[in-house]
Amino acid sequence: MGHCCCKPYYCLQCLDKTNESALVKEKELSIELANIRDEVAFNTAKCEKLQKEKEDLERRFEEELRRLGWQQQAELQELQERLQGQFEMEMAHLQEEHHSQLLRIRCQHQEQVEDITASHEAALLEMENNHTVAIAILQDDHDHKVQDCTGPLSALGGRHEEPEAGVRDEESADTPAGKEDY
Repeated sequence: MGHCCCKPYYCLQCLDKTNESALVKEKELSIELANIRDEVAFNTAKCEKLQKEKEDLERRFEEELRRLGWQQQAELQELQERLQGQFEMEMAHLQEEHHSQLLRIRCQHQEQVEDITASHEAALLEMENNHTVAIAILQDDHDHKVQDCTGPLSALGGRHEEPEAGVRDEESADTPAGKEDY
């Protein structure tokens, strides 16, 4: 409120202007205060609404988080079961393959044993045949030698029996016992 425009004290006209000015100012301040109260009320309501929305979002987030956790757990369980099934199938396949290889190797081994046995038997038979042929040749040689020896003796007369016995004695002495069996 200031001074009166014309005098050092207040005049009525100036007081009325001052009073009127104060009333206008008071009215303006009341309107401004009402606007501020409305704004505060609006902002408070808005803040409460935002708080409620925030709490709702947090609740929904927690529910979604739990749901995703359960879903992830179920997916992991399903994946583990599927991997276990694949592992068991692969294991069965490998065991079957191993068994098949083992059987094939066993058959090859059996064939090799049969081949070796056949070769061995053939070698033994060949050795026996060679031995029989060698014995026959030796017997034949012996018989020729005996004939050669007995031929001149038969010309002499009756001594045919003795030299033959003597030759046989020499032959027995030259051949170890049982050598003919070889």
